[in-house]
Amino acid sequence: MFWALLLFPIFCFSQNQKNTKLSPSLHINWTQFMSRHDLVSEVLPLQWNEGSFIGNGHLGMMVFATLEDNRIDFHIGKQDVTDHRKAPDKKTSMGVVGATVMYDYSRLDLGRLALRPAGKIISGTMRLDLWNAEIRANIITSLGTISFRAFVPYNDMVQIIEVQSTEKKERIPAPYKWEFLPGYSQSPRVIVKGKPADYIFNPEPKISTQNDTSICVQSLIAGGDYATAWYDKKSKRANTSTLYLSTANEVPASGLSKKVAIQNISKAISKPISRVEKNNRDWWHNFYQQSFVSVPDVQTESFYWIQLYKMGTCSRPDGPAVDLNGPYFRVTQWPGLWWNLNVQLTYWIVYESNHLEMGENFNTLIDNYFDNLCNSIEDTKLGDLAWSLHNYWLQYSYDGNWSAIQEKWAPKAKVLMEKYEKMQVRDSLGRIGLAPMGSPEFQKFAVFPNTNYNLAIMRWLLNTLIETNEKANANKEDVAKWKQMLNDIIPYPIDANGLKIASNQSLDISHRHYSHLLGLYPFFQFNPDNDEDRALLMKSLLHWHKIQNGRGLAGYSYTGAASMYAALGEGNKAYDALKFLFNQKIKMSQLASNTFYTELEGKNPVIETPLSAAASIMEFLMQSWGNKIRIFPAVPESWKEATFSNLRAQGGFLVSAVRANSQTQWVHVKSLAGEPCVIKLLGWDSAYQVSKGAKFKIKALGNNEYSVDLKKGDEIVISNQSKLNQVIINQVNYNLPEQNIYGVKTGKQIPKNQNYIEK
Repeated sequence: MFWALLLFPIFCFSQNQKNTKLSPSLHINWTQFMSRHDLVSEVLPLQWNEGSFIGNGHLGMMVFATLEDNRIDFHIGKQDVTDHRKAPDKKTSMGVVGATVMYDYSRLDLGRLALRPAGKIISGTMRLDLWNAEIRANIITSLGTISFRAFVPYNDMVQIIEVQSTEKKERIPAPYKWEFLPGYSQSPRVIVKGKPADYIFNPEPKISTQNDTSICVQSLIAGGDYATAWYDKKSKRANTSTLYLSTANEVPASGLSKKVAIQNISKAISKPISRVEKNNRDWWHNFYQQSFVSVPDVQTESFYWIQLYKMGTCSRPDGPAVDLNGPYFRVTQWPGLWWNLNVQLTYWIVYESNHLEMGENFNTLIDNYFDNLCNSIEDTKLGDLAWSLHNYWLQYSYDGNWSAIQEKWAPKAKVLMEKYEKMQVRDSLGRIGLAPMGSPEFQKFAVFPNTNYNLAIMRWLLNTLIETNEKANANKEDVAKWKQMLNDIIPYPIDANGLKIASNQSLDISHRHYSHLLGLYPFFQFNPDNDEDRALLMKSLLHWHKIQNGRGLAGYSYTGAASMYAALGEGNKAYDALKFLFNQKIKMSQLASNTFYTELEGKNPVIETPLSAAASIMEFLMQSWGNKIRIFPAVPESWKEATFSNLRAQGGFLVSAVRANSQTQWVHVKSLAGEPCVIKLLGWDSAYQVSKGAKFKIKALGNNEYSVDLKKGDEIVISNQSKLNQVIINQVNYNLPEQNIYGVKTGKQIPKNQNYIEK
């Protein structure tokens, strides 16, 4: 019986593989390890900002109680449900000249399925089981108890909720009820900002029943419709049932979504639910074990694993690119994809965590819409699209796939470089500058000459185009031109406080966006190992966070600072920035107990900030910029121990390492692509191969750097000791037995509802 699962898990799964000649042995009791990071709500979450969440990359739901209406809400979402007002023959009008995400192709609210108990809700508890990707809850009412389990099978386009109730009235079972509450089918901006004069409302939704299956169909004025269907399969036991729900979006077709949603339910019901459950659990168990991270700080470790889970629920190879909501929709003034930082930060978690499959949909988006985006983007905002191409490049760089970089990335980069050439202006000395362009969000998107944002991006495009074409021995005339151009670009504008916004604009106000610092991170056009660059970068970072006491900073200002300090090897400062995000009040934003992040008094979710924090955590442990793999480059002094397995480095390497007693004990590297391998190991004055089998040449390069002659498929374990008795990865033990720190705790519920007033 599923409600037995409400108890602490009693079955354990471990991966105790026999130590081979080359590979480390991972000794992790995964069930136990992951359970200490479950989001445990000691009291009922009362709004979206506290809810438990599950999804499969297409579909998702946020679960919480709405006590004023005595119901449990399962607020559902599907990432591809958007309007398409300026492209009636397509699913979206993104990239159409004149179309805006605000109204033309905004996300649309599906609605929520409400579980209505017979009695009045008194209290309850809820647990998000990460290992099995399930929500389990007990709801205490005036007439008994309702227990439910909810999950979203990865391989079935349905959402499943199993319910059992003990509610009785005068000793007779009192039935609970399901009710579908359709979402507001207009752009959320209509609620937030009001209706524009030329905005035409979509029709009202229509609810019908077909063979005990209920369906809500939502038509669109641009044509087509989407539909949500649900079927409550009763059990032989009283007050026990399993509800199946599916949303289909076959826009621009009309009349098809209803059929697809019903078919999805029929297909899922035809399978034993035990098989559906097992397939889903197997997928999640395999997903988690693609890499491993453990650090001696329960909050940081839990946050990392929750974000990995979150991204797993949001992204899949055949799914849409992840926008600001993912599959967890709510009314917001930002109902879609944003390109000036948000979508880029969202995907940083996928690369180093060895989950490139979760980044495929972003590259597909760029492949499908690149020409449209190029045609529709304003010249002053060219940097936003060019920055997104950095993520595109990272996907292939971490795979070590230089042929894809040459064949797929380089032609797109060349197009954007040609656009930058049109923005170039020569000064009296013959140096190349840039015409006025934007530096995201600074002074309401005003334009300035020679923005550091665009200078850094243009330099990265040039350097990477040169490197890519020289590797392929291609386009020699272009390479010569790009090298000359690179030589002629003006220096980055600076003043006494470091990097400026632009030639005529200092960073003179507190500003959340780190656009002027992109030359450090993520583009690494500055070299943190260079003393002059390092001094400039440290000065710039300190000024950015210090000016006006940081009153304009947002959550991602702290994840960005954490990553930048980590790149500079400043582990303590990086850790301080990250912990500030976790534990301090940031004026304009909020990190909730379910690890979702919102701005403007909790009203507007922006998914990228917590996801980018997970990338920062990995960068404490390993970095791979500048064609070097850096092991434990920015570990805070308080972390005497840390361990990771199969993190992925640029060039296509899988890397594992263990730190104990404040020293790196050993490192395992496997080459997946045969790229040159250089490893930087702080504190090592020598390096030895301790793995058996084939012997590889290790060359000391100085400055704690070593080159290792690995070909494709080769792997090696190295240590600064000539012999090693064991090469084992265990989880790090905490000094305190603290766990399950996320979820709503007693007395910690948000004191007021932070949603927009919905229509």
